[in-house]
Amino acid sequence: MGRTMANNLKICLTTRTKVGDFASTVEQLEKRFKKVNSKSIKKIFIVCDTNKPDFKIGRIECQVLLNHDPTSPTAFNTVLESLNQDISKQYHLLTYSKEVELKYENIDEMINTFEIGQNKDCLIVVGYLLKDNVLSEQEYEMYANGKFGENDVGIAYKIPWNTCALWNKKFIYGAGNNRLYFDNICEQNGNQLGNIFVKVDGEMLDTPYQGMEDGLAIARLVNNNSNLKYELYKKHLQWNIEGNKDRIIEQKKKMARKNIVLSTFMQMKGYSVDKLIDAGI
Repeated sequence: MGRTMANNLKICLTTRTKVGDFASTVEQLEKRFKKVNSKSIKKIFIVCDTNKPDFKIGRIECQVLLNHDPTSPTAFNTVLESLNQDISKQYHLLTYSKEVELKYENIDEMINTFEIGQNKDCLIVVGYLLKDNVLSEQEYEMYANGKFGENDVGIAYKIPWNTCALWNKKFIYGAGNNRLYFDNICEQNGNQLGNIFVKVDGEMLDTPYQGMEDGLAIARLVNNNSNLKYELYKKHLQWNIEGNKDRIIEQKKKMARKNIVLSTFMQMKGYSVDKLIDAGI
């Protein structure tokens, strides 16, 4: 993908981490963006559960935002609130997990979709399919196609995730029904649904009803405005999950519950699955 349009947009890249992983998060950001060629990334936010001084990654200003639960489903609301304190800057928001192998050409592709894409005037968000190094092909197909639960329609794997997504500034700085935010219902303590059981490695394991704040935010916006769109590119980015056996099991449970969780939250909110599906490009 060419870079002809890449300098026309201002992007704030943001990620979230706990203090114990802060150093490795900065290391990965430096590895990917210290010598960044795409001049569109003007700012980096790191949401973390400790105060840290501002610094730079290459030429990019980097600011740490305090959130006492930085990896929670609604942690990126801290970023939205910060951006709205100075609406003169007008950043698009690139949400990003350091484990994703994001390349400059991927950033440029997302930028170009906003700049010259056919649906650029009504796009909420764009993103990539993500393929982790944890799920087997069989597990991925089962979870992605919604074959686990009777009420599960497979929608969660058809939309961008905050793991790597570029959100349109129109909704970052919007008002009312056009304002992006991540719903507290996606927090375990915000929905009071308790736990569900999912099948992982042949066992039924419990996992909380939480997450899919990105999908629910898109669903809310498209249910309020039928002209809005989102785009999920039909290509994979690698998402390398590091950690011990417990970390891997938690990732599998998270991936297994996605469709069930989003379907449940949409039903609770009264959002139409058909409208969400129809809004995809």
